Amino acid sequence: MKIVIVGAGAVGGYFGTRLHEAGANVTFLVRERRAKQLKHNGLHIESVKGNTTWEQPSYITNPKEINNVDLVILATKGYHLEDSIENWIGLIGDQTFLLPLLNGVRHYHVLTKLVGQEKVIGGLANIVATLNDIGHIVHTSKVDLMTFGALHKRQEQICQHLAEWTSKANMQFTHTDTVTEAIWNKYMFITAFSGVTTASDVTTGPIRQEQATKGIFIQLLQEMKSIANAEGVSLTDEHIDRAWETMEVLPKDSTSSMHQDFRKGLPIELDHLQGYALDLANKHQLEVPVLQTIYGIIKAKSSDA
Repeated sequence: MKIVIVGAGAVGGYFGTRLHEAGANVTFLVRERRAKQLKHNGLHIESVKGNTTWEQPSYITNPKEINNVDLVILATKGYHLEDSIENWIGLIGDQTFLLPLLNGVRHYHVLTKLVGQEKVIGGLANIVATLNDIGHIVHTSKVDLMTFGALHKRQEQICQHLAEWTSKANMQFTHTDTVTEAIWNKYMFITAFSGVTTASDVTTGPIRQEQATKGIFIQLLQEMKSIANAEGVSLTDEHIDRAWETMEVLPKDSTSSMHQDFRKGLPIELDHLQGYALDLANKHQLEVPVLQTIYGIIKAKSSDA
C-alpha cells in the first residue's frame, strides 16, 4: 500500500515514521521549508514510547513526483485546509482514498464536496506531541492513538489494509465501525479543552482545582453534546463523564495545542473548532452561551495578538 502523508509535523511525522518503521511505504508531501529540515536533520522522534530516527525520510514537494497512491493521510491544521488543497489534490486518483486526521468535523463537509463521499474515510488522532527548533518530534505522553473507520462500504478494504500495518507499528490504533461517534467525542472534548485553556491562559491543574472553572468546562461539554445530538450523533452523559475523567488524569501542567500555539503567537484553530460549532448551533437554533462566550474571548485575544 502506497501512503502519502500531507504534512510532516508532530502528528503526520510521528505516525508516518512509526508506519515506516513497520515496513510501510510512506512518503511525506511537504513545503520547501520543511523539506530542507528533513534533508538536513532527518526525522527524529523523542518519545516515552521509544526514540527512533528516520535518517533520510522519503518526501516530495510536488504531487506530480508520485502516482498510483492508495491512501492520502491529511495531517495539517484545520486553518491550513483550504490553502493546502491545491498542493495535494493531484494525488487523488480513481483508486485513492483520503484519511483526514484533523480536529473537529468541519473538514468532512469540505472534503466530501471536493472528492466525493465514497473517498473520505473517518479518522482522528489522539497524541500529545510537538516539534522542536530543528523539526524533531517530541512526544511526551504514552497516548499515540490513530482511530479510523469506513464511512462508506467502498472504504472497508483500504481500512483493513491500514489496520494490518498499524498493528505492526509501535503505536496505538483503533479500527472501528463507530468512527463518527469517536470523531464527535473528540470534537466535544477538544473544543472544551482548547477553549477553556486558551481563554483562561491556564493549564489543567487550575481547571481541576477551581469548581467554578470546572463548571464552565462541564457546561461546554454539555453544549457540544447537544450540538452532536442535533447532528444525529448519539453522544451521552457517559461521554461527558469520560471526558472529565481524561482531564483528571492529565498532568497538572498539560494544556491544549491551541493554547500552545496561542502562546507562541501562531495561528489557532478557533474558527475550525469553536467557530464551526457555533455555526452548527445556530443552524439548529440551540442556546450555547458558554461556547459563545469562550469563542468571543479568544477571538478578541487572538485579534489583539
